[in-house]
Amino acid sequence: MASIVEADKSGRIVIPKRLRDELGITDRTKFILTKNGRDQLLLQKIDVKEIARRLEEELEGKPIDAIVDSIRKEIDEKIQARYPDLPPR
Repeated sequence: MASIVEADKSGRIVIPKRLRDELGITDRTKFILTKNGRDQLLLQKIDVKEIARRLEEELEGKPIDAIVDSIRKEIDEKIQARYPDLPPR
């Protein structure tokens, strides 16, 4: 289903009621908004509790601190490569 909506002066748009009802969207629903291509936005409904539950399930018994340290190191290396004049952390 496609709908044409208009942004107000603050950049807000209204999701049509029919879509809100169909997707179970309430005033507390969380979304991820991403730029997708040159003139496209992608709005995806997310369930934070479900994401947390799945992460806990998938990471159970795994060395979380080691995983976090590895990710931080990788991010720091990428930042340093992209911004060589930046002092290291």
